This record gives sequence, C-alpha cells and structure tokens, in this order.
Amino acid sequence: WITVDEETGEFVRDEEGKFVLNEAKVMEYVVALGEKYDTYGKEREFMSTRGDLITIEKSVYGNDIDEEDECALLIEDFCENRDGIVREPVYAQKAISQNEDDIGDTYIEVDMTEQMLYYYVDGEIVLETAVVTGNMRRGWDTPAVVCSVYGKAKNRILRGATYATFVYYWMPVYGNIGLHDATWRKEFGDDIYMTDGSHGCINMPKDKAGELY
Repeated sequence: WITVDEETGEFVRDEEGKFVLNEAKVMEYVVALGEKYDTYGKEREFMSTRGDLITIEKSVYGNDIDEEDECALLIEDFCENRDGIVREPVYAQKAISQNEDDIGDTYIEVDMTEQMLYYYVDGEIVLETAVVTGNMRRGWDTPAVVCSVYGKAKNRILRGATYATFVYYWMPVYGNIGLHDATWRKEFGDDIYMTDGSHGCINMPKDKAGELY
C-alpha cells in the first residue's frame, strides 16, 4: 500500500517523514474483502422445512462492509502507527452473525408454495401456521426475498390506494409488506392466495400473529 517513487524505487514520504499510502490500493483491498465476505444483496441457498434446497435470488439482509469508512480507518490506523489491532470491519449493514450462514438458527420461514409459516428458535420449530400471501391473479405476489423484521406495532391501520384495514399485530419485513393478523379471513393456506390473496403481506390467524409478535 505504500507509494513507491517510480524513478528511485524508494518509498515516498510526506513532509513529516511519514510514508504516503496509495489510497487506491487500500480501497482495492477493502473491495476484495467485501466481495469475499459480504452477504447483503447476494443469492442464497436455503434448506426449506419441506426438505427442498431452494435458491433465493434477492436479499436485503446480510453483512455489508462500508468500503469508504473502512478504507479511511485502515489509512488512519496505519498513519497513527497503531500496532496489533484486532477489530471487525466497519459495516454499512450488519447481520446477526458474521459467518457465511448469517441467518443463524433463529428465523421465520414463509413457504409460499405450501402457504405455511414456520418460526424457528435455536433450530427448533416453536410456531407453525397456515398463511395467505399475495394475490397472484392481480399481480400482488409476495416477493421471494431474504429480509428481516425491522419493526413491530399493535393496533395499526394499514393503508393503500384502495383500502384502510385495521390489524392487531403488525410486523413489517420488506418495505410496506409485513406479517399481520387477518381477522376477516375464515380460512388460511391451500391455494387461496392465487385468487383471493393479500396485497403482498403475509396474512396470519390472529392467535398465531399474536404469538409470533
């Protein structure tokens, strides 16, 4: 990373006698770290509860190294002669785990083929229920994406262009799509979603939504 004078082959120093770093080389290194270790935005393979290994192309969850901030910190560490530093990178977004499998063994799986939801805690199913996902006939399919529950609220009115619907439990996961109770439904599961599905959300029985909440 230290800049070399092309004519003399010597390391370049500044007015204070300190080595001058080639910042482009530092950034090149950080970018390589991201390509190797980042999981945000990358295709995932996932073993479903029904036993199929599926590929999920879209992911808005995962680890994402902040390349600019990490590069700046590496340069600062070097210029300040900090030795023996052990630390994790600067993250723009950080997952539960920094291992390759950053989902871990506590997660929610929504199987849209089977119209089932499974909640795993430490690798064991602690809740399962039939659900209704987005209406395929109207093009309101629930997206296949690795994401995270980023909020929760009780007694909310969900609003869209043509509706305003009260729900007892609201757990958003991807934009305005979330997990919530649907007290107006008498049945869940099967192929209801194909013609009478939601606007994209994952509809759940009230008791199951409350338990998950």
